[in-house]
Amino acid sequence: MVSGLHQAVVELVHQAIGIMDDLMRDRIDMQAYASSLKALDANSLLEAYQQDFKRDAKKVCYLDALMIISSLQHELDFQVAEYGANVASEDIKMLKELLPKFDDTRS
Repeated sequence: MVSGLHQAVVELVHQAIGIMDDLMRDRIDMQAYASSLKALDANSLLEAYQQDFKRDAKKVCYLDALMIISSLQHELDFQVAEYGANVASEDIKMLKELLPKFDDTRS
C-alpha cells in the first residue's frame, strides 16, 4: 500500500507544482489556476490513507503534502485575494522540499 500512496502523492505534488509554475510564468490566469488547483484530489487521498498516517510516522511527509494542497484548495479565494499570484511561490517551495523526503520513506 505504500507504493500506491507514494505514487499517488508524488503525482499530485507534481501536478500542483506544475499548476503553480504555470501561474507564476503567466501561462494561465487566476481563474484557470483556481479551477485546476481545486480539481486536484487531495481530500480523497487524505481519507483513503488516514489509517496509514496514524500507524506509520514515516508517512508524515505524505500527509504534509496532502494537507498543503488541501489547505490551498480550501483557502484559495482568500489567499489569491490577499497575495495575488505570489501565493504560489511559497507553496511551490514547501512542496519541492517534501519531494526528497518521499524517497527517504521508501528505503
